[in-house]
Amino acid sequence: MGDFQGRHALIFAAAPETEYGYIRAFLDEHPDALIACADGGLRHARALGLHPDFMIADCDSSPEIEGTEIIRLKPEKDDTDTQGCLREVFRRGCTEATLVCATGGRIDHELANLSLLEEASAMGGHLTVLDRQNRIVLHEGGCRKFKMPAAYHYFSIVPLDAVLHGVTIENAKYPLHDAVVTRAGMVTISNEAAANAIVTVEIRDGRALVVFSRDVDRAL
Repeated sequence: MGDFQGRHALIFAAAPETEYGYIRAFLDEHPDALIACADGGLRHARALGLHPDFMIADCDSSPEIEGTEIIRLKPEKDDTDTQGCLREVFRRGCTEATLVCATGGRIDHELANLSLLEEASAMGGHLTVLDRQNRIVLHEGGCRKFKMPAAYHYFSIVPLDAVLHGVTIENAKYPLHDAVVTRAGMVTISNEAAANAIVTVEIRDGRALVVFSRDVDRAL
């Protein structure tokens, strides 16, 4: 069994995707990334000319398999293939992972994939969900500073808990100070900051998703 210690894993899920520019940009920045496929995610890796280092599959999306190492699963199971893939690469030493081709299809699959941001943290690692328009990370509370990615125009704070206490946002178009933000009636959507600006987001109590986003007409 392979040892992935210290490598950044690029995990391909199986959601519909035809625009791969954002993945090519990621690979330009991470040329040594471990390539991992969750079942039907293989077709996306192949579209980019990539041979997976690792694949986990129950073959319900596609009967095809490929990879330096392959783990076959039974279709009748509790966990999704993407969840199993994330757990396996983290178990073998990865602490950073980026999940692509994970949104834009079935909403239940998309929500399950977003929940992996919390699971990755519980395993002691860090996950980013990336698609054509969005870069999504987990904020677990406390004070965090984010460098506004040049490719994105907006950022939003989406509560995971029903109420966030002590929310402060600095160095953004719409600052906030020691506010209460609720999941019903959010006031932290579509904020803006200059490219490469260092944005401070403090949450005294609660967890949230930080979503960097762009309109489809903004080129990567």
